[in-house]
Parts: sequence; C-alpha cells; structure tokens
Amino acid sequence: MDGGGIHTCGVSTNGAVACWGDNSQGQSTPPAGTFTAVSAGASHSCGVRTNGAVACWGANGAGQSTSPAGTFTAVSAAANHTCGVRTNGAVACWGDNSYGKATPPAGTFTAVGAGGFHPCGVRTNGTVACWGDNTYGQSTPPAGAFTAVGVGGYHTCGVRTSGVAACWGYNFFGQSTPPPGFG
Repeated sequence: MDGGGIHTCGVSTNGAVACWGDNSQGQSTPPAGTFTAVSAGASHSCGVRTNGAVACWGANGAGQSTSPAGTFTAVSAAANHTCGVRTNGAVACWGDNSYGKATPPAGTFTAVGAGGFHPCGVRTNGTVACWGDNTYGQSTPPAGAFTAVGVGGYHTCGVRTSGVAACWGYNFFGQSTPPPGFG
C-alpha cells in the first residue's frame, strides 16, 4: 500500500490493484491485471506487473506515466517523475528531469525512493546514493549501510542495517530528527 498526493493505492491478495481518493487525473483508475507492487505519486500511480513490466496511469504532463520497456522489481512514483529498479539492479527514472532527478547514477541497487525533487536508492553494498536537488542536504546521505530508504520533498530517511533510523535534509518541522531509540 502507498499513499500519494491525495489518493492511495494497494495490491490485493489476488494481485489486483485498487486505488481510492482523488481521481481527477485518472490516478485512482488502475489498469486490469495482476501486480506485485504499487506506488502512488502526486497525480499518477505506477505498479510492477507480475511479468515485471511497469504500468503507470494518471497525469503524464512531464512523461512520469510513460514507463520504459523492460522488467523491474520495484517502482516509486513522485510528483512529476518516477524511478524503478530493473531486474538487473540498474535504476531507471523517467519524467521531469529538473535538478537531474531523472538521471540516476550507474551501479546496482536493491531499492529506490522518488521524492519531490530528488530520488535516493540503496546500492547492493548497502550504501545510499541520492541525486537531484540538494538545497537542504537531502541528497547527501550519511556513511554506512542501509536496508531501506524513504524520500520526502526536501528530506530523506533510511533504515541502517542495525535497524536504527537516520535522516538528513530539511528539518524545519523535525522531520529529519527521529525520536531517541527509534529502530
């Protein structure tokens, strides 16, 4: 399950995707078929079909719903761009490329998260790589090994292999300061 701008999508036990909430751009009207994962962006959604292909629906003004060919293991939809992890571990991004957010670094990854202005991914060696806007340090991850990463508008958080959360970037509301002992 994933919450987007003002809609939510989930994969049911039979593999069908259901979305609810705002549908003004068609973001809550998924295609038929079976999926293994789904991600809700601001006004579009994407899912990984059981055959590995990515399908996107909803707003496409920046090309964020025009997924590339190939097979994927994961997908992450943001406001006007989308990123996915290909079955060979490479990251592909499409849509708006302002700040270079649709131009991922080379290498192999196990996970990717697309935020408002920057994506980040967990490399196969556990380090985090981020690209795109770095106005508040949100694309400058700390050293160390991680198992997961979550990307917001101007901040990023990850789960270290020890299970402890680490966050970096914009912190005006405390969103980059995990509570003591979290993890």
